[in-house]
Amino acid sequence: MSVKILVIGIVCALALGFSSCKTTRVVPVSVVKPISTNKLIRNIESNAFDYKHLSIKRINCQFDNGKTKASFKASILAEKDKRITVLLSKLNIPVGRLWLTPDSVKFVNYLEKNYFLDDYSYLSSMLDMDIDFDMVHAIISNNIFALGDEKRDKEIRDYQSKIDSGMYVLESEKGFKDRKESQRISDRRQARKSQKLTGSSPVHQSIYVDPETFKLRKVRMEDAVNSRIMNMLFSDFTTVGKQLYPGEINLQISSPENHIQLRIKLSGFSTEEEKDIRFKVPEKYTRINR
Repeated sequence: MSVKILVIGIVCALALGFSSCKTTRVVPVSVVKPISTNKLIRNIESNAFDYKHLSIKRINCQFDNGKTKASFKASILAEKDKRITVLLSKLNIPVGRLWLTPDSVKFVNYLEKNYFLDDYSYLSSMLDMDIDFDMVHAIISNNIFALGDEKRDKEIRDYQSKIDSGMYVLESEKGFKDRKESQRISDRRQARKSQKLTGSSPVHQSIYVDPETFKLRKVRMEDAVNSRIMNMLFSDFTTVGKQLYPGEINLQISSPENHIQLRIKLSGFSTEEEKDIRFKVPEKYTRINR
């Protein structure tokens, strides 16, 4: 299992594992009452998941990109605003660990005996998407629109709402974020990206929201210029205290280069505080970034 497959699995398990809550049924279109975009976003924010400590002990992942099939297990420990730790295993053997804090990413691959230490630039370049701790935290809170008070009004103006298939839908179209000059991307990866991606290409985002719980049920992102599509579907929901999480999530990412499918089943939720797992690199492991 390569470093990239491990990291993709970790990030998908991490992001998707926290990104939706329970829905009961599809409400008939005639019953769903139209509301303003402003009010819809406020309802999503007010129903966001709030926690101090959160863990998911059992995450079973099935990965398939058409060339490689892999299955692995994961678990997640999170402390609000401070740290997120992800552990991956296969046949009960540890294969990788990821530590996220507001300003650092630390990853150890036990299979290939290597590791990396960085800010979020290396991880972002590896996955061809911009990632930071605030984004992950917003996903964990099921509050993907909490982008900072100074941007909130602008974000509301960027979205339009409608009703489709018995659900509210938020839609927006935005260009790729420009990478910061401080982000370090290898020459080879930068050259590949400049050939494949149009920097100003718009990404059309559709967020399907349950009209009863105001929780996410489906997310679709489409980059028509570069022929890239991502779909996330949530099902088999379970109760965590007084809040709810999906028990199964399906992810599909399509592009001219590949087609990725990831099925995730989650169980063993807890909001009790647990002992943190410290970052430690075994001797003689090779650092893969500088």
